[in-house]
Amino acid sequence: MRPQQGAPIFDQPTRRIAPPPAARPLPPQTTVRLAPQRPPQPMPHMRPPQRRSNTGVIVALVLVGVALLGVGTVGAMAASITSSRASDYSSTSSRSTSTNSSETETSTGTTTSSEESETSTSTSGNDGEVKPVSALGDHPLNIPGNGAMNTSCNLPRFSTDVTSQDRFYQAALPCLMEAWAPALESADLPVRTPTVITTGDNIETPCGTRRWNQTAMYCPGNHTIYMTARYYAQVEQRTNAGVYLGQFAHEFGHALQGMTGINSAYGDASYDAGGSSTSAGLELTRRSELQATCFEGMTLAALQNGGVSNDFIFPALEDSSDRGDEHTNVRDHGSTSTNAAWVEQGFRKNRITECNTWLAAASDVD
Repeated sequence: MRPQQGAPIFDQPTRRIAPPPAARPLPPQTTVRLAPQRPPQPMPHMRPPQRRSNTGVIVALVLVGVALLGVGTVGAMAASITSSRASDYSSTSSRSTSTNSSETETSTGTTTSSEESETSTSTSGNDGEVKPVSALGDHPLNIPGNGAMNTSCNLPRFSTDVTSQDRFYQAALPCLMEAWAPALESADLPVRTPTVITTGDNIETPCGTRRWNQTAMYCPGNHTIYMTARYYAQVEQRTNAGVYLGQFAHEFGHALQGMTGINSAYGDASYDAGGSSTSAGLELTRRSELQATCFEGMTLAALQNGGVSNDFIFPALEDSSDRGDEHTNVRDHGSTSTNAAWVEQGFRKNRITECNTWLAAASDVD
C-alpha cells in the first residue's frame, strides 16, 4: 500500500461529510524557513528524536500574515520499551482510565492532569476485561471502513507559556478520545485515556529523562504523553496553535499504539531485529512513527469536519509535512516527503487500514 503523493485536491468540501470524514486542504503557498537544528543526542534506551527538514511543503496551508519560522523535530515514542521479551519498563495496563483536567503547576514548571477515573473498555480475557492485542500488520484495529469520527472541540485561546499550553492540550484530549473511541470499541480494544503532562523543565519518566529542549514524547510505561512546552516555544520558536495541535495529535497516535497493543508488538519485533539501531530495527521504528503521523492526519480530518477552524488544521498539516530525517545520520522517522505523504493520506482518506504502515512496501517508509 503506497501512500498517495500526488497533487492535493484544492477545493474545500461544501458540506460536512458523514463520519468517518475525508478532508481536503486548500492550495499550498510557499514559505521561507530557517535551516534545521540538530537536537541533542538521545538518552540511553531512548530512540533519537526526529530531525526536521524545512525545505519542502507538500500540504502547506499558511494563514494570511502568519509565517511559521523555526526549526523542529518530530516527537518521539520511547523505542522498544514494551517488548514482552526485553522490556525496560512495565507494560501498559489494560485497565481503562479517563483523565480529567485538573491542572496544577509545580515549581519546576510542570503542569499535569491529576485526576483519573475508570471508563469502559471494549479484546476480552478470561475475566471479561478488554485486553490489548500484540500484533502489527494483522492487528484487529484494521477494520475496513473504520476511521476517526467527526468531533467538535472547543479549544481555548492559545499562548506559549506552560500553563496555557497545558490548558490547550487538556481541552483537546477528550476530543481526540471521542474521535477514536468508536473505532477502538468496534475492534473490541481498550479505550484508555492517556495522562498528559506539560513541562517546561527536564522531567523524569519511566522511559528515562526527557529534557526541556527535546521534543514531546509518549511513554508506554505509564501511558503518558509528555509535552515539552519550552522546546516548541523557544527552540522552534513556534507561536501558531495549529503546530502544537499537530504535534499533540502525533503523540496521541503513539498513545493509540500503546493502548491497542501495537507498541508491544513493535517492541518484540524490534528486539527480534537486533534492536532499534540496526537497519531492520530502524525500518520498524519508521513504520511506527509514520503510522502515528498518519493517525495524526486522521485526527485532524475528524476535527476539521467536526467544526474546528482551519486556522488550526492547516498549519498542523503544513508543519507535519515538513518533518524528516534529511539532516541526521539516523533514519528513524522517514524522509520529509514520506512524512508528508502519510499525514496527507491519513487526512485525505481517514481510514485506519490506509495507515497500516506495517504492510507498506519498504520504499514507502523510507
